[in-house]
Amino acid sequence: MRKRIKTMGKRLMAILLAVITVWSFQVSNVSAVNANGAIAQGVDVSKHNGAINWGQVAAAGMKFAFIKVGSTKSGIDPNFASNITNAQAAGLKTGVYIYSYATTPEAAAQEADLVLQWISNYTVNYPVVFDIEDKCQRNLSNQQLIDIINAFCTKIDAAGYYPMVYSYKNMFAGKLSICGWDKWVAQYNNSCDYNNNVCFWQYSSYGNVSGFGSRVDVNYQYKDYSNLIIPEGFIDHNGNTRFYRNWRMQRGWVDYNNTRYYLDGAGNLERGWFADETGTYYLTPGDGSIARGQSVIDGVGYYFTADGVKMNGWVVLGDQRFYYDPANNGIMKREWFSDEKGNFYFMDRTDGHMLTGAQVIDGAEYLFSAEGIRQTGYATLENGVFYYDPATGAKVRGFLDDAKGRHYFASEDGHMVTGPAVIEKKNYYFNEEGIMVTGMVAREDGSYYYDPATGQMMTGFIQVGEKTYYADEAGHIVTGVYTIQKQPYYFDETGALVRNQAVVIEGKNYVTTPEGILTEVVEEVPAAPAAQ
Repeated sequence: MRKRIKTMGKRLMAILLAVITVWSFQVSNVSAVNANGAIAQGVDVSKHNGAINWGQVAAAGMKFAFIKVGSTKSGIDPNFASNITNAQAAGLKTGVYIYSYATTPEAAAQEADLVLQWISNYTVNYPVVFDIEDKCQRNLSNQQLIDIINAFCTKIDAAGYYPMVYSYKNMFAGKLSICGWDKWVAQYNNSCDYNNNVCFWQYSSYGNVSGFGSRVDVNYQYKDYSNLIIPEGFIDHNGNTRFYRNWRMQRGWVDYNNTRYYLDGAGNLERGWFADETGTYYLTPGDGSIARGQSVIDGVGYYFTADGVKMNGWVVLGDQRFYYDPANNGIMKREWFSDEKGNFYFMDRTDGHMLTGAQVIDGAEYLFSAEGIRQTGYATLENGVFYYDPATGAKVRGFLDDAKGRHYFASEDGHMVTGPAVIEKKNYYFNEEGIMVTGMVAREDGSYYYDPATGQMMTGFIQVGEKTYYADEAGHIVTGVYTIQKQPYYFDETGALVRNQAVVIEGKNYVTTPEGILTEVVEEVPAAPAAQ
């Protein structure tokens, strides 16, 4: 992988490795990395390895391969496509690397864009590596090198891949000592005496592995990526949760397990309230999935669509309706609510559904239409006619005056009374329209008289203009001969008292006094003739 070393002859390389090894032990006292701690072995390849039998490579025990994708000078590696495809087919995990010539962060970012373009049609399930070791970078300052590395790795990370940095041991120990990304360290020796986040160690460029026609770079792996780079699903990452699909960390909205999730710009799972240009959402604190349907959050109700968008206004669920108040952040409306259509009421102590039909609220009775609108005025129902106060909407009981007259609504259920009625031990009469009738009333069972001032049925003597009537204890207007306080009176067929008149009753002659008392007329018997 290290271009300047690989182009040397074997003798020169051996000398150089010896020098590097001696120098590295002089400048570093950290504990060594060796084969005993490795969790897997693998190779890294480029076009220089020629045709590769990847099945034999896998059979030789190799578990991963880092495949050169190219460089800005040579372009895409001509063997990249076949290498990555066949290595994966053989079961090896595959990462990629670019040999960098960047001397500025801008150039490194362009190299990252180039890598993303080249790998876009392939599955990369191991790190994407920035190989920084070229002589053009040798005289750059430590900070310049770190800025270059960060520019590349940040862009790779933003695209959802797992970035890593490759260089030789002395470069890491010297100029790249503060590099915070995962490290792939090259040191050709029996051990690597650099131990600062060494995830892979390239221990030789003279590996003898089945499937290669000649030598190949061989590596040990120390960091387990099985829970960091996954084909699909959630993983924990530094106290956050991330989501992978096709081995790539995702950002933004993802659909998974029949629900939706949102990952922020860093790939971390969002929880709680969240809004974007598509709407407002609630991502449940437990697993970050969207809230759907009716949901109670912090003690108040909301409604969310199947896509998780918070709804405002009317929502119909089955045969029930609900209202989520736009003026109150979409919170479910309870109790009274008014709009241009009228007044509505939503259950307070249960599920908040809109009421219809006859309802009792806080001890008062109301009537709501099928659309939930509170009714006022007269309402004809199956069990009678009722009246609801236009000011409050509450059902009215007792007497009510309107433009037509006086009405009475029964105390037991509020229905409008018609016909004769006893109210507080007083007798009244209401016509078929419920209007209280006064004066003389002809009923099927006779005539009755109701006080024009009060509407109450009268008994005893009743003076109506110049006429006098008499109503018995039941209020019935009497006719004919009727005894009152042991005195006979005579009333005509209309019930009017007959005064100062001669009347014939059943063939007998009577007269009535000025008071109307009936007196029989006794005819005088003629005297007998005198005797002759």
